[in-house]
Amino acid sequence: MSLTKERLGRTSPKVALQRLRRRLPRPPVGGGRQWLTELRAMLVRNKPAIRRLLLNWGVLIVAVTTVLVVRYRSEAHVRAPLPPPTVHLSATDVRQWRAFPSYEGTIPVLLYHGINSRNKGLSIQRRAFAEQMLALKTAGFHAITLAQYVNYVHGRDVRIPSRPILLTFDDGSLDTYRMTDKILQRYGFHGTMFTFAAWPTANPGFNLSWDELQSMQQSGTWSVQEHGGYGHQYVVYDAAGRTGGVYAFRQYIRGKAGQRGYLESYSSFRRRVTSSILWGARQLAMQIPGFRPLAFAVPYADYGQLKTNDSRVPQFMLPWLDRHFAVVFGGDYLEGNLSKKYQLAVRFSPTYAYRISVGPNVSLQALNCRLKNWVASTPIGKEYRCMHLAQPPPGRAWPGGLPAGGP
Repeated sequence: MSLTKERLGRTSPKVALQRLRRRLPRPPVGGGRQWLTELRAMLVRNKPAIRRLLLNWGVLIVAVTTVLVVRYRSEAHVRAPLPPPTVHLSATDVRQWRAFPSYEGTIPVLLYHGINSRNKGLSIQRRAFAEQMLALKTAGFHAITLAQYVNYVHGRDVRIPSRPILLTFDDGSLDTYRMTDKILQRYGFHGTMFTFAAWPTANPGFNLSWDELQSMQQSGTWSVQEHGGYGHQYVVYDAAGRTGGVYAFRQYIRGKAGQRGYLESYSSFRRRVTSSILWGARQLAMQIPGFRPLAFAVPYADYGQLKTNDSRVPQFMLPWLDRHFAVVFGGDYLEGNLSKKYQLAVRFSPTYAYRISVGPNVSLQALNCRLKNWVASTPIGKEYRCMHLAQPPPGRAWPGGLPAGGP
């Protein structure tokens, strides 16, 4: 007999219940007072067994409830926002950021792919992010809400604070939220999180849950917006098996045995991509009270303008996105070739807004330089000189003069 059963009594609840059922008098077909009398007498005779049975079940229910409560609190603690780290700027950095010029007529946009405890991929560490936010605060920047940005883009009469800036975060990462939430609150900053609609359930270890996204939206610090329907997807676009962005290429369908493959029709491409994006918007609207589809961040910043197997794709995608979302965001304007036919050779337009991507090796000096170039409308080609302020890892060089990373 297990230790648990010894503690709960010499008889398990299941066995005790079975024995009790066997002892119950069988009622006559027509019922009767005699049966009720016998039942009452049986209950009196078996009062100790009944007490043990109720005690056993009560202890079991309490134990299970305790385990569930402890588990829930443990998971909630692991997923809760972390307190902001204490950071300081050097005297040189303080002087540089305090001297940041005033500006009007533009709003720079920063893009973060992730903030965590280690520099992994395009992510930066929490301490580096805290230093960047302190630098922005020192310079007098105000991180505005997405709604303010949308109103500004569309020329609506809205009060915009001095030195406005928009902070955006792609992919709906739980780590990003945990690492940044309290830092943003410390400085009164706002952030916009772009998430894939399928990831709260399909990618729970990485992505924020629907409950967490709801809390973010209601906090006043965050706006939650769509990054796509199903995730960072590639599609095969030719017989050689080469792949490209899901919103940039018509998909290659492999033929059955002995048959040639073929490209999906252009109309099928349009149905596929638009149904995915609209499904994502519906899911966000269903799950997040108060959600409005204000913005869309194009996955890989590629709507066909970088590369495609059908020149009609970029001509369709950007106007369609522009009709369905108030603002559409791309990646970093220094990454890729701005001279491509369907790519906009400007930092911002009401149709499509580029962003400054902040990767793990972007120093405070490089960020300051790029922001100054943005607000001064310096020709984009000259902004590459800011990159020498961002040191590459030892033994590596930036491809094309840029820090490693993508849109």
